[in-house]
Amino acid sequence: MATCAALARSVSLLAIQLLFLTVWGFAGIGKAVNGFPAWFPDKFGQTFVEKFPGLHATFWILAVSELIGFALAAASLLNAEFLAKRHPRIIVVMLAWSLLIFVQLSFGQWLTSDFNATAQLFAYFAGTLVALMHVNAPYHSLQLSKSQPAPE
Repeated sequence: MATCAALARSVSLLAIQLLFLTVWGFAGIGKAVNGFPAWFPDKFGQTFVEKFPGLHATFWILAVSELIGFALAAASLLNAEFLAKRHPRIIVVMLAWSLLIFVQLSFGQWLTSDFNATAQLFAYFAGTLVALMHVNAPYHSLQLSKSQPAPE
């Protein structure tokens, strides 16, 4: 029988997986289906990314990054890493990858002086970092308790 703490951990890991599955799924798949948006040159055309790596490359780098995040979230879910006896390997990579995506998005907002959106992305980054710490903390404390003798 699972303890309340183990059940809470499993549910929280499942929630994290589902959240990022939807976030990166809608973002990445939406970009892949809809393609390069007409508004993109208006927003980023006066920045250096117009020259390097180019507006189309910038857009597709972000789209591919989001699709990778989606694939990692899906793989973590399919691997049932939310279960108590599973080591959360893929979800940790997905969360770290998500941090890099939020950096990409934030960089674009800074380039265009959209500081309100930048603040929101900072909050998403911080929330993702907290999720990463949550996913790692119980596993590391479990490993320490197995490798170190109990205090007397």
